[in-house]
Parts: sequence; structure tokens; C-alpha cells
Amino acid sequence: MPEIIIEQIKSGTTEIFRINGYLDETGGDKLKLLCEKAISDGRKNFLFNFQNTPVINSSGLAMFLEIAVKIIDYKSGKISVTGLSKITKTAFHMIGLLELVSEYETEEQGIF
Repeated sequence: MPEIIIEQIKSGTTEIFRINGYLDETGGDKLKLLCEKAISDGRKNFLFNFQNTPVINSSGLAMFLEIAVKIIDYKSGKISVTGLSKITKTAFHMIGLLELVSEYETEEQGIF
């Protein structure tokens, strides 16, 4: 598999992550490290754009759930997601992630 590419930008109070590629354990670890750095820098609002992420495997889902818990439960932050494929949206729903995050059609709508 090609290496995952994660673009990280700031927009106002929102930290945006554009994830490009297959999100597996390796990609999840990379995303987790970037998020932990943003959290340690005081960021609380996060947007994850999955438009270019065709599949997230179980390890990637577990890593994203861990990230979500840190942001929402430990830091009282907010998460929005955009660009979910049908299969990713179903997986998020099955593990309860859609109860924790807000889903939007576009990045612009999901910025806090």
C-alpha cells in the first residue's frame, strides 16, 4: 500500500486534517501523533476530511475512536467529519462514532 498522506491546516479555531489514502494501523498511528501534538498545543476543535480515504480498516477505526475520545472526553473538544464514503459512514455508525462527531457535506460547513 502507498503511504498515507495527511495534510494538516488551521482555519480559525479548527485544526483540519485531510487524509489521503488507506487508513490502517500505520496511518492511524501517524494521525494520532499529529492530533496529540495539536492537542498539546491547545487545539480543541478538529475537522477530519475523509474524501480521499476510500477505506478505513478495523485498526484505523480503533485509532480514530481513541483520538475522538481524547479530544471529546479529555479535552472537551469538538470533532466534525466530512467526505465519508458509504462504507466508512456505516462503520462509524456501527461503532458509535457518529454519535460523538458531527458530519457535514463540506469542509466549510464543519469548521467551528
